Amino acid sequence: MTLVEQVAPNLDGVLRRDAWWMGWNILLAWIPVGLGCVLFRRRSPSRSPLWWAGLVLFALFLPNAPYVVTDLVHLRGDIVLSTQDGPVVTAVLPVYAVLVGSGFLAYYLALGGALRYLTRIGLGAWRWRVTVAAHALCAIGIFLGRWARLNSWEPVVAPQAALERIVVHLTWQWAPALILGTFAVTWVGHFMTRALAVAFRDAALEGARRVQGALASL
Repeated sequence: MTLVEQVAPNLDGVLRRDAWWMGWNILLAWIPVGLGCVLFRRRSPSRSPLWWAGLVLFALFLPNAPYVVTDLVHLRGDIVLSTQDGPVVTAVLPVYAVLVGSGFLAYYLALGGALRYLTRIGLGAWRWRVTVAAHALCAIGIFLGRWARLNSWEPVVAPQAALERIVVHLTWQWAPALILGTFAVTWVGHFMTRALAVAFRDAALEGARRVQGALASL
């Protein structure tokens, strides 16, 4: 019996049931961060066809980052299945908090890299419009991923079948409402993540300055 199983059996149960799909979704969420590091590290405005192909992949995979918020649909089932002795909510909720937080952190970092790149190449005035467009792109992507079960790579490997599923689901009567709601969740999640990231950065910088000042006074 493992230490986790002894101390927190409900936590052990959640990890056993969900580790694979949660790990996979987190991996997909961080792919656009890696792509962004490659695409947006250059300062030169010149871009090759390979760069544009990478940008398409970045756009296709970007919705995977905030998509993890929809995995909360599994939360109730995990709470119901957590029948072992010990705390239930405190064992299950932190796992989902890490999942959702990791996804929105990846989204913040990936989008932030793109926005900084726009500033470097002299298109900083487009930052707000690109942010809104990214939220809209993610809202549509999350809708297609959750309700059409469309994967990010299907438009590349099976474009005709993917297009047919996209058209069918986007013309569904409830699609606009679901996309609009997902857009709002994505916007709020990004806003909160950015606020927390900025606060943490400022606190870290202030702490570093105080340590530096203390060392200088010795």
